[in-house]
Amino acid sequence: MLNIPSYSTSNFSFGPGRLFLGASGTTPSVDVGGITEDGIKLTITSKKRDIFQGNPKLIVYTFSQEQGAMLELSGIEWNQNLFEYGLGAGITASSSSSETLEFGGDPIVESVALHVQHQMAVPGHTLNAYIWQAVSDGDLELAMGHDEHKFPYKYKAQRVTTDWSGATLNTNAQLLKLYRQKT
Repeated sequence: MLNIPSYSTSNFSFGPGRLFLGASGTTPSVDVGGITEDGIKLTITSKKRDIFQGNPKLIVYTFSQEQGAMLELSGIEWNQNLFEYGLGAGITASSSSSETLEFGGDPIVESVALHVQHQMAVPGHTLNAYIWQAVSDGDLELAMGHDEHKFPYKYKAQRVTTDWSGATLNTNAQLLKLYRQKT
């Protein structure tokens, strides 16, 4: 056989995950429920700047000027409390007979805490992504078509100095934490 790389099936992963969200500064506990087949997308960015010297110019140093993280998914459950989290503002009310979302006029975007949990292919292995604090970065689209209704949610991470238990975060760990639990 040719061109077969070395690999470990213990590192294979596939399938969707779950998203938990909650009030900023606390461990998220609200499961957003059903999501679309394209799952959850976490994008971690680091925009670089190069310093050039000489003739011809050659890169002699590179540094990061901007870092960030974005989380995107589409829910399929009609849940107006989640709409408030997705917009970053609004007023919701719920009773046994009705649910209400009121929106408009509040310029303050509320922050949330996000926890992505994914059971990996190897039994007992769980991948967790903790975004300590995030804000909504999207609109609420209510497209009512033939297929299941989809509610896109998009969040961007914000810098914080403590995790959900109040522990101080290292200066280079203040947006998120990826944690793979192996048993």
